[in-house]
Amino acid sequence: MGRHTTKTTGVLYRDTITNGKADKTYYIRYKDVNNKTREIKIGKYSEGIRENYCNQIRNEIITKQRIGEEPPAISKKKKKSILSIEKIAESYFEQRNDTRSTLTDKSNYNKYIKVFFNEIDIDNLNKTNIDSFSKYLQNITYSKDNKKLAEKTINNILNLFKTIIKYGVKNDFIKNDVSKYVKLFSIDNARERFLSKEEINTLFESSKNDDVLYLIYKIALNTGARLSSILNIQKNDIDFTHELLTLKDFKNKSTYKAFLTEELSQLLENYIINHDIKNKLFISNPERRLRSILNTLFNENIQEDDRKNKIVFHSLRHTFASHLAINGTPIFTIQKLMNHKDIKMTLRYAKLAPDSGREAISSLYF
Repeated sequence: MGRHTTKTTGVLYRDTITNGKADKTYYIRYKDVNNKTREIKIGKYSEGIRENYCNQIRNEIITKQRIGEEPPAISKKKKKSILSIEKIAESYFEQRNDTRSTLTDKSNYNKYIKVFFNEIDIDNLNKTNIDSFSKYLQNITYSKDNKKLAEKTINNILNLFKTIIKYGVKNDFIKNDVSKYVKLFSIDNARERFLSKEEINTLFESSKNDDVLYLIYKIALNTGARLSSILNIQKNDIDFTHELLTLKDFKNKSTYKAFLTEELSQLLENYIINHDIKNKLFISNPERRLRSILNTLFNENIQEDDRKNKIVFHSLRHTFASHLAINGTPIFTIQKLMNHKDIKMTLRYAKLAPDSGREAISSLYF
């Protein structure tokens, strides 16, 4: 890799690669007390290191050599141990429950946040560091096709960083709340695509030979339940007498009742008998198989990052609510059936209702 001097005396950098992207590693050069040239590595551009900081370190070293003692700035820094992001993150994750979202956050922390901030004193973070981190995330590539992180993924990582910093401030690890400098992408990722009745029938037909997948699809499309709620259904959650199903909503941290159709009630009863269910209906997570069927049937020509049109399991919840609206179900009833905390989440389906203005438009003669 190339070696380059800078406009600042004694500060140079070498071209390097970090996570597949071009980077700079800064060094300083100076003469020691024996007049020998010394070269010290300071750090990478991607870690927030800049020429001015390198120059400051070089000047402090030269000053120490000249006067025979460390300048107050260096002495103070040495007395104070560097506070790493790791110390705050370890404490933060210790108080979180061991859930799938926690595992995802830990993975994002280790792959991105820890890598970038590992050698940076968190107490000295500033807006420049935060902006550099955001650009660093935008330039990361993965896979053989050099795909970049989706904006939603970057937002998730930035939000996790904000949460860790706020945790550090709240618990007296740090005083400077730099989370205010984090800027998120403005994303319109609301899913618009939902399955038609014909597509729903195709989905059932394609999964009918796998009683686990078939039942999960049936529950999702007849109750609007999220996959996490479905996978946590227990035998005693089903009230066959009143044809009710108790669902756990992990997003809203609540439980709610879903109505069972006669067909779904019978399917559940047969499944419990045939599988000798004692407790949980589903002992494993068949998410990959569920996704594979959806991809095969509906996503052949859809871009991987097209969240609006790609059919995923959550699209079944969207399908449930959309068809309720199309059938004229009152918006507040849809809110109750979806267990939405805020009516604003449900209002997106109002445009599908038969009384939403379709008749007025059809009466136009131009």
